[in-house]
Amino acid sequence: MSGALDGLGGAVYEAGRWAGGVAGEIGSAPWPVPAAVVLAGLAVLLFGARPRRPVAALGAAGVAAAAAGWLGAPIAASTGLSLSTLAVTFAALAGAVAALVPPVFPALAGALPGALLAGLFAPADRFLEVLLVGAALGAVAGFLLARLVASAVAASLGALAVALGAAGALRATGPGRALLAHPVAILAIAVVLAVAGAAFQLSRAWGRGAPGPAGKREPPRRPSADAPETG
Repeated sequence: MSGALDGLGGAVYEAGRWAGGVAGEIGSAPWPVPAAVVLAGLAVLLFGARPRRPVAALGAAGVAAAAAGWLGAPIAASTGLSLSTLAVTFAALAGAVAALVPPVFPALAGALPGALLAGLFAPADRFLEVLLVGAALGAVAGFLLARLVASAVAASLGALAVALGAAGALRATGPGRALLAHPVAILAIAVVLAVAGAAFQLSRAWGRGAPGPAGKREPPRRPSADAPETG
């Protein structure tokens, strides 16, 4: 258990370092760049989960690229491909398949965290079996919760862009310097924004409109007295 927690803490630390580096690079660019990142992030945060096929294609591509970065080392070693080439290949294939069959995306989006969580707690002698079980359970959960998955993924990406862009734009100010000095705080801000964005998008996510009031139906129309009888 302590080993799993140590691994999780290390992953969060590395993610924070990555976020701080990206925010610093965004902040060093001319001001339209961080402004564009924030605006694009806001659009995805608030409305990104609505179109079904674009969400499926982009989301599946991102999940496949992340999976290639995590699991691609042995595949790259056996095929002779670089990790970046492998990630692009996986992303292109997954995006194309999900564009044709959108439910592939929530299944993949559930399988990856399921495998990650299973890998944290899997014993060394049964690592692969536990990993596959975790991926399968995650895929089933993602498929059944497609609207939640779509809203959560879109809101998370948008929230991360907003947090990175804002931290970069404020890098010359006191709050910005504090964020870059403690980059895990950027991730914390992104998590808060992601939860709010997912809740906002949920009713219209995955290509569906907001449900109407429960039990409210249009009353049946009565035939007009002047209408001619048929028969």
